[in-house]
Amino acid sequence: MSESDAPSAGLRSESPEIESMRAAAAELLDEGAPLPRFDDLGEMTARLRGHLQVLIRPVENAARALPEHDGGRIRTLLSVESARVRLAASPGAGLVSATRHARNLAHELTWLCDHYETLAGTPTVEPS
Repeated sequence: MSESDAPSAGLRSESPEIESMRAAAAELLDEGAPLPRFDDLGEMTARLRGHLQVLIRPVENAARALPEHDGGRIRTLLSVESARVRLAASPGAGLVSATRHARNLAHELTWLCDHYETLAGTPTVEPS
């Protein structure tokens, strides 16, 4: 496999804003934070959905470039499918249900960011 055929080649050329995606997810994943206002939650959820829609295709394409029985490929494609299922789900009625749905989207986004960075060969954790 040449360098241009590597899964990371396509990812680097697309270059989504992974740090802003992680920041959007972190807003909802802070365990100590109170429930967001319902109006704010709608905006947060829309932002998470948009980030997932941007990230799913390049992550899936890069994973499919890996060998068929590669563990990373399998885990990544399962994560992509899980993200699609969460995107298709509805939040339900009420603030608690809507918050739970948004947090599920935030978890999916975080995992896709991890897969993106792994496939692109970039670190998922900042060095200390």
